[in-house]
Amino acid sequence: MEKRLNRARNHLKGLDAVVFVHKHTIRYLCRFSGTEAIMLLTAADAFLYVDSRYVTQAIEETNGVSVIQVSEKWEDVYDHIHNLGIETLGIESNMMDVDTYIKIKDMFSGIEMTPIGRQLKDLRVVKDSHEIDIMRKAALISEEALDTVLQNGIVGRTENDIAFELEWGMRKRGASAVSFELIVASGPRSAMPHGVSSGKIIGCDESIVIDFGCIYQDYCSDQTITVYSGKPPQEFVNVYQIVSEAQQRAIRGISAGKKASEIDNLARGFIKEKGYGAYFGHGLGHGVGMEVHESPAVSARSDDILEEGMVITIEPGIYIPSKFGIRLEDSLLITDNSCQFITNLDKGAIKIIN
Repeated sequence: MEKRLNRARNHLKGLDAVVFVHKHTIRYLCRFSGTEAIMLLTAADAFLYVDSRYVTQAIEETNGVSVIQVSEKWEDVYDHIHNLGIETLGIESNMMDVDTYIKIKDMFSGIEMTPIGRQLKDLRVVKDSHEIDIMRKAALISEEALDTVLQNGIVGRTENDIAFELEWGMRKRGASAVSFELIVASGPRSAMPHGVSSGKIIGCDESIVIDFGCIYQDYCSDQTITVYSGKPPQEFVNVYQIVSEAQQRAIRGISAGKKASEIDNLARGFIKEKGYGAYFGHGLGHGVGMEVHESPAVSARSDDILEEGMVITIEPGIYIPSKFGIRLEDSLLITDNSCQFITNLDKGAIKIIN
């Protein structure tokens, strides 16, 4: 934890302290798993402010911080900050709602506040070996659960039923939750990029997009497969091959120092070249960690530069309205001159589900 606290202290840069409000940031810095807290970091100390519901939990879970009980939340935090003699304060502005900012701006008289959300968004972007090991385990848990679901058969069952069984399978294997609302979209619904599961019954001769992931020991997995329930028509086969090749082109281009937008263009340019550019509207990928969507952004408009130790998704898709959709997604660890797979499922060929 001390390494993480020191990394956060790098953002002081002349400020007396930084205040954190986002639960994932706080958990990353001190291991507190409660849903409501405020954390203050100075050059020498760290303080965690919680109400009476969380005092015992905070003392048991945290390391490297002083736990302080509050009853009036920001009012008590201000009193403590004032007593510490803090005059300049950095704010985790990208995670603070406007009403809270207006409240503390008026309350914290005599303290100069500086929004530093843009800098803090990259605090968790580079993962250490322990984090990577956990993320690999999270991927395995989700993959084993999916394998069981597919073996049990999905044709004739509702998308909701498949999503429920998949979540249950991940939880039985040690996951604490799903990373996001699972997507099980079949037939024409597979052309909806975020078509979460519904009461639709999965039929024969349909495309089924399954976007799934779990949370294990605070870290997320994220992966998408597209399967077919029967013998796929040639159009589907052709489009699948285009999506697969687009993904592989992007993956082969990954290395530390590359612009994320360049990686996006490797896949997007190929899909456009094949005549399907209008059917791929979302970004190519995103960072994954304690949140399923975090820095960096892998898109045409991204300004992010890839760094060794980042974990990103590569997930090109083609979605043809009223027909079918195909998305293939893997999570990858960026290395010095390449990348390594966090996920393990082979997506080079269409998986046929009878």
